[in-house]
Amino acid sequence: MNLPFFGNNYKLSSEEKLALVEGLSIMLSAGIPILEALDSISEDAVNKNAKELVRDLSDQINRGKTLSEALEKYPDSFDRVLVSIVRSGEESGKLDKVLAELTENIKTSIETTNNIRSALFYPILVIISLVVVSFYLFIFALPRVAKVFLDLGINLPAYSAFILRSSLFVQKYYVYVILLFLLVVVVGIRLLMNRKIRSFFFSILARIPSIRSLVRFMDLSKFTSTTSLLLSAGLPIIEALDIAANVVVSPKLRGAIVFLKDSLTQGSGLSEAMKKRGESFPSLLRRVVGVGEETGNLDESLKEISGHYEKQFTDIVKNLTVLLEPILLIIIGVVVGVVLLSIIAPIYQLIGQINQ
Repeated sequence: MNLPFFGNNYKLSSEEKLALVEGLSIMLSAGIPILEALDSISEDAVNKNAKELVRDLSDQINRGKTLSEALEKYPDSFDRVLVSIVRSGEESGKLDKVLAELTENIKTSIETTNNIRSALFYPILVIISLVVVSFYLFIFALPRVAKVFLDLGINLPAYSAFILRSSLFVQKYYVYVILLFLLVVVVGIRLLMNRKIRSFFFSILARIPSIRSLVRFMDLSKFTSTTSLLLSAGLPIIEALDIAANVVVSPKLRGAIVFLKDSLTQGSGLSEAMKKRGESFPSLLRRVVGVGEETGNLDESLKEISGHYEKQFTDIVKNLTVLLEPILLIIIGVVVGVVLLSIIAPIYQLIGQINQ
């Protein structure tokens, strides 16, 4: 089946991907053939594009492809980690169990994302309100006052004259100003979607202590959870590290993971290699990995430590938003205060001239 109306560019949402993976896990565990399972998932899908995507997966499998090969056709929806896990499950004959573990991982990821969105909701709302109020002041409110004061020829303070003249400029070209603002926002978002630019942007932000800790715990959580999931699916440790290196944001940590892979290739132990990159891998992680290597439960050890780093990451996000709220309120107060002063100062100037 070909999908000409959206090609291979359609991207499943996290919820749609969860429904697909969880549905396959449940039905395969119940003994339902994969083609029947995909047909059932397609029938239950609400989104038309998602429905057609699942049908295309079923059609590819019906033509002799494996599930992992069919998933590779949609890299925007199914990343390398997911495809590798599914392929490993197919090779080991434990696809239902692998999909069950993958389901829990996706649920955890969705929960973390929802927590972050909830924490950032108020700061984003404040920022949007500030932008809307600023546009309203400069397009509708200030120009009326500016015309009166500028026509009177009052000797205005520099900041007041600048704000009032700026409001007249914005009112005259408000369509272009709004379009330019939206263009900057869209271009900024598109640039951040590029991996190299995003990494460069985060490397700059990482110089801020709080942001540095945030990125660090986020990367450690991604690294440990991804490696754990890949190992539990049956992938060799070297291949798991090669894939996990691509899920982190920090170039420094990515290089350290590549070093681990090279060290293991040369016969070194994982915890031993981590000690040589102690600035990237904390002592807690090294000790937990060491115990996991000794007991043969490295995947379980990484899974437990992943939960710890995820909680650290979530706590920092919440603390940052609590700190950000009063800062944003202060910024709003400053903006409103400057605008009021730009109006009040000319009024006092006018009253002084009348009294004279």
